Amino acid sequence: MRVAVIGLGHVGLVTSASLVALGHDVRGTDSDDERIALLHDGGMPFFEPGLAELVAEGTTGGRLEFTSDTASGVADAEVVFICVGTPSTGTGDANLVAVEQATRDFARNATGGTVVVEKSTVPAGTAERIRRTLRVVRPDLRDETFVACNPEFLREGRAVQDCLEPDRILVGADSPEAFEAMRRLYEPLLNKGCRLIETDIATAELAKHASNAFLALKISYSNALARLCERAGADVVSVAEVLGSDARIGRAFLDAGLGYGGYCFPKDIQAFERLAAKLGYQFPLLREVARINDEAVEAAADKVREGLWNLEGKRVALLGLAFKPDTDDIRFSPALALAERLLAGGARVVGYDPRAATNAKEALPQLEIAVDVYDAATDADCIVICTEWREFLGLDLHRLRDVMAHPFVVDGRNLLDPATMAEIGFAYHATGRPAAAPLP
Repeated sequence: MRVAVIGLGHVGLVTSASLVALGHDVRGTDSDDERIALLHDGGMPFFEPGLAELVAEGTTGGRLEFTSDTASGVADAEVVFICVGTPSTGTGDANLVAVEQATRDFARNATGGTVVVEKSTVPAGTAERIRRTLRVVRPDLRDETFVACNPEFLREGRAVQDCLEPDRILVGADSPEAFEAMRRLYEPLLNKGCRLIETDIATAELAKHASNAFLALKISYSNALARLCERAGADVVSVAEVLGSDARIGRAFLDAGLGYGGYCFPKDIQAFERLAAKLGYQFPLLREVARINDEAVEAAADKVREGLWNLEGKRVALLGLAFKPDTDDIRFSPALALAERLLAGGARVVGYDPRAATNAKEALPQLEIAVDVYDAATDADCIVICTEWREFLGLDLHRLRDVMAHPFVVDGRNLLDPATMAEIGFAYHATGRPAAAPLP
């Protein structure tokens, strides 16, 4: 099929390359000329495992093209995906200006017989707004353009895998033409047994927000349990294993730590609450999820303050700056939120991350950047593990202890073994677990 993708951020670029891998011809469009130039030169605007290779395969084969010209991008497309950003407004609502602009850009250049697909995370009711905009801009295409909702369920760090091996595909539509086009589009995946869920559009729109909110709720629930476990002398990791053994609950997203971050969860929680309020329903549970998430960062800061007594002049090393491993995304990163608190208290904060260091430095210039873990740890009064990068599992713990000014570690991701840390001589404080060794 001939496919156009408007917006080449995380969702749009991964979607474009993955659809080519499924056998389609794709033109990706973006208003950012620098991004288009970078892609033409073989560069990548962000890190996502496996994506650079997938893009290279598509462009080399001539089935994946990039342009900043929407007219040529959408020309003759059978399916057009809207993958633009929907950031929060000052009130917490989803900002849909880019969605409207993408709709207008498409409508001006549409030729008819096209399915316009919401891929961006949008509040319920957005499809109707898209449909109205299409009618206003191009009333002649009233019966020749169809609208559908096909939310993305991509995890940064595993986005390519999630596109090519999804556990389900959700399509919301109100026309046979739209459903048929989406079935054709995803036929290679459906033939492999992937589950297709077909609903009305409002259900698909709301289901995406509901999914993200529920996953965030599981994370905050586990972090609330961590605070309780620390007071009761229990182990939140073991509690999570017990909870996860119940098939009704499941183990995923029950790891206590510094909380969730990234572009999606924080804004989607706010947008979902605002949508509920506009529909006349108060949803205070969502506010509590966000509050507990902020509390998780503050709890880690408290452990550092307690161990160091005063932050003024102390060197604190943060291991991991991205909001999660296998990405360079630092948007709403708990590590940077922690860094800001420590800097405000007078600490000297140095960070290391295998992928996100440059982005972190741009976002927080006061942050010092180390070339590796041991550089970050040298003369440090405290280390905080903020992101569970795989390389941190293979640290030379004796070397780490020896280069530190004080062997004090706050494990914000429960990555290391408490008994081993105590045996080597660290004052080690995990999250939601009994202290393995006394404070320094």
